[in-house]
Amino acid sequence: MKTLNLGKLSRWSLTWVALVLCAGAAFAQSFPTRPVTYIVGFGAGSGIDAVARIVGQRVSEGLGQPVVVENRVGGSGSVALDHLSRAAPDGHTIMIAGASELIYQYASASARKDILRDFTPVSLTGALPLVLAVTKSLPVTNVDELVALAKSKPGKLNYATVVGATPHFMSEAFKSARGIDMTMVPYKASHDAASDVAAGRVEVMFTTVIAAIPLVKADKIRVLAVTGKDRSALLPEVPTTAEIGLPAVDVGNGYYVLAPKGTPKAIVSALSAQFARAVRLKDVQERLAGLGVEPKSSTPEELEAGLRSEAARWQRLVKEINVRVE
Repeated sequence: MKTLNLGKLSRWSLTWVALVLCAGAAFAQSFPTRPVTYIVGFGAGSGIDAVARIVGQRVSEGLGQPVVVENRVGGSGSVALDHLSRAAPDGHTIMIAGASELIYQYASASARKDILRDFTPVSLTGALPLVLAVTKSLPVTNVDELVALAKSKPGKLNYATVVGATPHFMSEAFKSARGIDMTMVPYKASHDAASDVAAGRVEVMFTTVIAAIPLVKADKIRVLAVTGKDRSALLPEVPTTAEIGLPAVDVGNGYYVLAPKGTPKAIVSALSAQFARAVRLKDVQERLAGLGVEPKSSTPEELEAGLRSEAARWQRLVKEINVRVE
């Protein structure tokens, strides 16, 4: 019987690993060879679309190829996820996603994709806080007064939202945390919901900071709280949900980049580095800040850990408030 020479085997293994690493590096160096498609699961003009276009423009410069934003709308981002899952895992198709995609996989029986199981995390690009706002004519100036008013007339106050969107679940989490009953008024578009709150036809809403600012300046709405642990630079006088003891709605609303499952690590690292470089640029940070978005970046590993934490929180929250969307 021949004896296996472990010394030779070790030398062969090291040589094989070195060849694989060299091949991966060469693959990354040749990437990209054509324009990169950057999928957005919501319409042109939405907040997430604006972030994709601002950051994507500077990522394009770093990659040396155009980054082309493509809107694939429907199912709280699920249509876009389906498209991404069918793309070749070569880095030439990526997607920006947010809390809506995480929520949908737990809140919809028809959800077919799992963010962590079916895709490859690339990088964070920013975080967008939401605000709890009321129409200006409603006689409340803080969250406690809103809760007291809602409790004095159960089911009489209405809140505006797009069904299945992050503000929908924020609203239900708020109701559950404070033990109040408000009636949902569903909308197909967030700007229509905001318009009706501004006009006084609906009393309450969760919306983005940037959507709220023009209505605050027009004296149409009053902002009672902003989600997160830090106050918004655009609304510095407004307390955070952490400050007023609303941990149920103190959940992440980060924007992050995904690639198809199986995308080579070297290409994922190259993409992540370009997104990190882009969000550090002063003009990008200024433009994102103008949208109320806090610029953020991460390694793929950091993003994966963050997504696992956020997924667990959303899964628990969806179960607690018992809201389903289709």
